Amino acid sequence: MYDYKHSTREPLFNYLLTILLSCALILLVALMGTYGGYVQPTAPAWMIAPTPTATPIPPPEYNLLEAKAFFATGRLLEAVSAYEDAIQKDPTNDTAMIEQSRLLVYTKDTGKAVVRGAQAVALNPNDPRNLAYYCRALDWEARYEEAFEVCFCAIEEYPDYAEGYAFLSEIYTDLGNVRSAKEYAQQAIDLDNNSLDAHFNMGYVLEVQGEYDQAAASYDRAIEIAPNIASSYIAAGLMYHTMGQYRQYRKQEPYISAIERFKAAIKLRPFDAEAYARLGWTYYFDGQYGRAIDALEQGLGVDPTYSKGWGYLATVYYTRQRYEDAAERYPKAIELAQNDFLRRARTIEIFTEVPTAHGLSSVPILRGDFEWIPGERGRKYQTELEVVPYLPSTESDIELNCAELIAQSIRTETVIVEPETPITFTELFSLTEGFLTLDLETGMLEGQLNNLPPAAEWPYEIKMTYWPGRTDSLGEISSDVKDSAILEVQFDEKLDPPVEYYYQLGLAYTYLRRCDEARPWLAKAVRQEPAAWNPAWHGFKSTLCPPTAGLDIPPTPIPTATPLPTATRRPG
Repeated sequence: MYDYKHSTREPLFNYLLTILLSCALILLVALMGTYGGYVQPTAPAWMIAPTPTATPIPPPEYNLLEAKAFFATGRLLEAVSAYEDAIQKDPTNDTAMIEQSRLLVYTKDTGKAVVRGAQAVALNPNDPRNLAYYCRALDWEARYEEAFEVCFCAIEEYPDYAEGYAFLSEIYTDLGNVRSAKEYAQQAIDLDNNSLDAHFNMGYVLEVQGEYDQAAASYDRAIEIAPNIASSYIAAGLMYHTMGQYRQYRKQEPYISAIERFKAAIKLRPFDAEAYARLGWTYYFDGQYGRAIDALEQGLGVDPTYSKGWGYLATVYYTRQRYEDAAERYPKAIELAQNDFLRRARTIEIFTEVPTAHGLSSVPILRGDFEWIPGERGRKYQTELEVVPYLPSTESDIELNCAELIAQSIRTETVIVEPETPITFTELFSLTEGFLTLDLETGMLEGQLNNLPPAAEWPYEIKMTYWPGRTDSLGEISSDVKDSAILEVQFDEKLDPPVEYYYQLGLAYTYLRRCDEARPWLAKAVRQEPAAWNPAWHGFKSTLCPPTAGLDIPPTPIPTATPLPTATRRPG
């Protein structure tokens, strides 16, 4: 029988057991040390992933240089974005702010141009560039009284700075005082013959005077000075286009010149539908109908929300008697033109009433300026409400120069109060915050205000300001038990599109013998413009689409010599 007790395997077994127990003990100690932080195990080098190198954040000076490089090549949107990066990194950099304000006018974001110009002046009022370009932004927002104050201050403090006179000329041109406008534009040129803005605004006043050939020459001079701004090419192209329509200029050359300048504008600003629309419209007047349609369709491919592009394209089809194509496109042009109303929204304010020396006074205590939501341009605005700072009238320093007074008025609003009564109402709203979104497609303004103090005796009033200088009350709100308020406002107001959209759409249906579809559009046309010259009356003839009972139209007018409405260059 085999004797396990005296087996020769016993020493070997004991030896292996000892090794196993030792390894277990070592492993246990290592685990306890690691858990307790006493042992830091080191992985082999091949197992360690390399530590990524930290990417340094460029300083704001880099963004300023980047913006200048973009501007030099005509890439204005990229330049605006680079200036925005510089501003976010250094909110005290007035140079970045005023340069961005300048470019925002060229890119048609004039509401934000005013905001940035005001911030630049508030930071550094004693800079002629800040004053002048803030003045121009105010002018483009039709805030003429404020623009006058800033521009006159600029030429008072800095009488040798040409742009102050150039933008003062622009204000006078907008207000129809062409004599003063021309004088100030010439002063700007005399001070600096290489000033882009001086020659551009001389072109503007000459355009208003009907001196189209001289205006084109001034715009071309502006192009020569700064060949990277698309709006100068568009302004010059419009002059050559207009010259092509008048008998004294009626040659092929003006249209050729206009086409060249619109093409140059497209190269500089390929994602702006205006230059395509102007190019297509010039091709149309020059009889190049196929090219006109191609250019207009390209523009709508770039920006399908550009109402003028749809209107021009529909008109080309209508005049070429392609009535089906015209009838398909006019409704889109009308819809977009009607909805352009909300694009004019600029500022929203929350008002309350405070005691003053003259009784209760309604004052804004929260304010926000609308800006495009990134990636939603053409569709949505947003704003963040901030507390409006106030200054008692007794603390306002009237010994400052005009530029410093303007900066003071930007930084604070003055309110008249009893001398012994301190301003405390702004402190109540120091924690109030709110984001609002304005959807241009749905016409809804939505948002929430948090930490809104309960209204003591009166509800808060909401007011909206629109370009150019219109302010509407949107109603009243009050906070709930949680000191918050939900804001929901539906806008139903529409702008009137050009009357030709209505009557040409109505006549297109008339010629297609679709009278049921024609009559509503013809009726809208004569309600908007009941004068005898309106072609919509032709569609109501008994041989075409006579009015039906109950159709809301004014009485048929007696023919009179009613002048056609005149167009303006400034966008609405």
